[in-house]
Amino acid sequence: MKIFLTAILSLISFTTAFAGQKIDAATWKSVQTYDVPTLLKQETSLIGKIVAVRFQYRSAKLSHRTPRVYEAAIWQHDPTSKKGYSGLHVAIMKENVKAFETITSNSNSAAEVTLYAIVEKHPDANLAQLRVLGLKATTDAAGNATIDW
Repeated sequence: MKIFLTAILSLISFTTAFAGQKIDAATWKSVQTYDVPTLLKQETSLIGKIVAVRFQYRSAKLSHRTPRVYEAAIWQHDPTSKKGYSGLHVAIMKENVKAFETITSNSNSAAEVTLYAIVEKHPDANLAQLRVLGLKATTDAAGNATIDW
């Protein structure tokens, strides 16, 4: 019996690791799209919410801070910033790292990318970070969304 339960739990965790994130219709209707500079100004008031974020490139290196989570940054050209760009911290689940790495790390990129994420409080700092859910969103007839890579 123990082997049977272990097999079932393994199958469930395997399928959920690769299945898209399901979002109910009411929550999906409240998802707003932000650019990086705007989200930076509002991020603490959005903790717990799902957002869409437009940006141009990601950081070249990812940090492996915990066994299942990697950290990186997403960047957007920002002429109002002294540096010329603005960035946000992001957390990527281990199973999604390869998909995240398909996003360009070329800082000269002008192409816009949109990702979907949950705004969370960073565990080690007094700031917010985005837990990345994916790059593609599809909706069904009832208005429910699935976010995937």
